[in-house]
Amino acid sequence: MKLKSEMVSSILRIMLWALVTLTTLNLLATIIYAVDTSFYMDSIYSINSFINSLSTVLYILIIVIYLIWIYRVHMDLVVIFPSYPRSSGSALACSMIPIYSFYGLPSTYLMIGEHFQNENTGAQKQGRWISGLAVPMIISLILINLLNRLVTNSDGDANVSLLLVSNVAELSTHIMFLSLCIFVAKGLQLIHFNSQIPKSTYDINPEWVSVIR
Repeated sequence: MKLKSEMVSSILRIMLWALVTLTTLNLLATIIYAVDTSFYMDSIYSINSFINSLSTVLYILIIVIYLIWIYRVHMDLVVIFPSYPRSSGSALACSMIPIYSFYGLPSTYLMIGEHFQNENTGAQKQGRWISGLAVPMIISLILINLLNRLVTNSDGDANVSLLLVSNVAELSTHIMFLSLCIFVAKGLQLIHFNSQIPKSTYDINPEWVSVIR
């Protein structure tokens, strides 16, 4: 039986890689702007404007795909772990409700990481990474919001410095989301694969072992 989230995971992973690439290019453009403003305006500005527009469209699409992905991931989790405490609808609410998402997003990944680290899953490594990235991810999202407000309200050299820090924070956040997508998808594949391996229906009698010896 195929995982319900498998195809969406592949799509989301490709889109996040594209977003990471565009964000990296935007960061490089900002560095050029900080070093040589006139060169940036003459040679880079139009290209970077296109990159920003493309990034905005891609970001909106990723939000939609992410919501579908997290919903389908939890459909798989509920099947794999019958006692899993969070339903697909609850996971969606944790991602969509603005204030509640500050708790909901990290708690979702902490919960996934905890279940992956169960000794019987075979996905302990992925579980540790997911748990480790959960809190830094939400801190980074909050930091980006604060920095973007500061960038909007500032000007001059301070604006350039804040813009650089904001771009670094955005790149870090996108890399963390990409990593979470990869680790969740890989963990589910490992657990699903291990669950398909047939187990022996015969118990080994200790007396047989002694006879063989």
